[in-house]
Order: sequence, then C-alpha cells, then structure tokens
Amino acid sequence: MICALPMYPFPAASLRAFWTALRDNLQRAGLQRLPLELSQPDDLLRHWQRSDLLLSQSCGYPVSTLLRGKVQVVGAWHFDVPGCRHSNYSSTLLVRREDAGKSLAQFGGAVAVCNERHSQSGYHALRSAVAPLARDGRFFSKVLFSGAHRRSAQMVAGGEADIAALDCVSAFLLRQQEPAVFERLAAIGFTESMPGLPLITSLNTPATALAQLRQALSMCCQAPELRDSLDAMRIAGFSALDENDYRICAARARQNTKDGLADW
Repeated sequence: MICALPMYPFPAASLRAFWTALRDNLQRAGLQRLPLELSQPDDLLRHWQRSDLLLSQSCGYPVSTLLRGKVQVVGAWHFDVPGCRHSNYSSTLLVRREDAGKSLAQFGGAVAVCNERHSQSGYHALRSAVAPLARDGRFFSKVLFSGAHRRSAQMVAGGEADIAALDCVSAFLLRQQEPAVFERLAAIGFTESMPGLPLITSLNTPATALAQLRQALSMCCQAPELRDSLDAMRIAGFSALDENDYRICAARARQNTKDGLADW
C-alpha cells in the first residue's frame, strides 16, 4: 500500500508523529501492509491514480475533473488558520507590503503569478475572484506560472509579479518557514470559501477500509497525545466528504469560461 500527504509544507517531525499514530490506529483496525514512512511522490497525477493507494491528499479541482471517477474522496481536514471554516478553505491574496492599501480591482493590468493551471487555490480561485472585474475577458496584463505556492510568494516579494493567490493554509505555514519573504508581503483579502483539499484513496479500497480510514483520521485529530503535532500543523478536525462535495470546483471553472474570461 502507498500512503502520502504531499500537499502542505507541514513541519516534518509533526507530520511523522501524526502518520505514526494514524498507522497504529489503522493497524489496530485490521489494515495490514502499511508503510513505515509516507511516500514523497514526484509525479502527483500518476501517484493519485495508483491502484494500491490507501491515502493521499489532492486538490479540489483535479478531484472534480481529471480524477473524477478515478479515486474515492475520504474527507478533508479542518484548519485553525484565517481563511478556513470547518472543512472549507480559501486563498489568501498576497501583494507586496507597499501595495497593502489597494483593493483587488486596482490590480487590473498588473502581473499575476499562479502555481499551476490545475490548482484550485492558486489558479481557479484567482480567476473566480477577478472574473467580475474583467473587461473583454481580461483583467491582468500578464499571468506567470511558478510551479509552487512557495515560489509564487517569492516572485511577488521580489517584484517579478504583483499578486498571487495562495492556499491560506500553505500561506500560514510558509510564513513561518520563509519570514524574510513574507515580511515583504501583505494580504488584501481572501477568495471564495471552497471545500478543503481532499484526502483520497484508490477506487480499489474496499468500503470497510474507507470507513476505517475516516474513523482513524477523526480519532487522530482529537488525540490528546498528538496535540502538539496537530497544533504545529494547524489541524483542528476532520470531516468525511465525498466526490460530490467537490463538483463546485469544476462548476466555478466552467462558469468563468462561460462568462467570457479568457484562458491564462
């Protein structure tokens, strides 16, 4: 079986403690052949579609499009971070500190940077935010692609771009890891609240194992012995969700195109 939690820059020691506790819980429930360590996948799309995938984390847009009907949704964490509510999250709109007094509308004609086109938080959330402000299908003068939220923040701070949308959980964690970058940045708001990053499993995972995963995740999110690790990762709970909860991601993207917003 393959297990990974590749989407957030969690503190390594805290993530390791969480996985050890989750693994022990799942073993007590009867699941066997669990890996000692979490995998570090290079090709996420291939990783998410592995037939032996027991647990991973994806993004809402791929789950509602590329992965629809190819994986099972386990649920989503709750995070104690500004911009999150229960299992929903949003993106932080980050600009340079000297532009902190501007509204989003004042960034018309500016240069934006996104992590990549299949990202709900870095790409589609920003498109939805500027869609009502677009003229003739356009709002920004140029849109760059960085490959990662961390790099997007660095590009805005360094003047290569003017604005970026970062998953609010990533932004919170990265602020602690990249203080020199984030002291040059300011948040001017949040995008629309959407279902949080989905925890997923293979279509081959039996219903009993899926139920055990959900129960184990819920229990670990409440375990007193994991309190320090959970606090460091900002995890405050877990909700069981399914594929239908993420249809809104694809629907918003289709609506933006239908409304005439040009592709970036």
